Amino acid sequence: FEKLLKWLKEGGSNFDKLKIRYYTADYRGVHAARDIKKGETILYIPKEQIISLEMAFASPVGKKMFEKGLRQKLISPKHSFLCTYIMQERRKPDSQWNIYIDILPKCYSNFPIFFTDEEK
Repeated sequence: FEKLLKWLKEGGSNFDKLKIRYYTADYRGVHAARDIKKGETILYIPKEQIISLEMAFASPVGKKMFEKGLRQKLISPKHSFLCTYIMQERRKPDSQWNIYIDILPKCYSNFPIFFTDEEK
């Protein structure tokens, strides 16, 4: 987690008005570090540090998904394209996104769509 924060800062991101916390493997938090004034920028991430939908569309699997017309057929096409892009990048040992990908939760057991009937 600290590697990600360092990578963000070195790349020009600014989030000094925020406290970013790692609580558990599948629970993180973002909190205000101080009072924030109306209209004040609280987070800046340069475009080079953002995984975009355009990157996903231009990827090898994204291109094949387009060829098959999946953008019009999927229930959540944007999420599907982004997920496949991240899966492609995860397989690359030298991916520029590895620092980010490595901190993603391994499971989402605290996400309501995965709750059992008893937990709901």
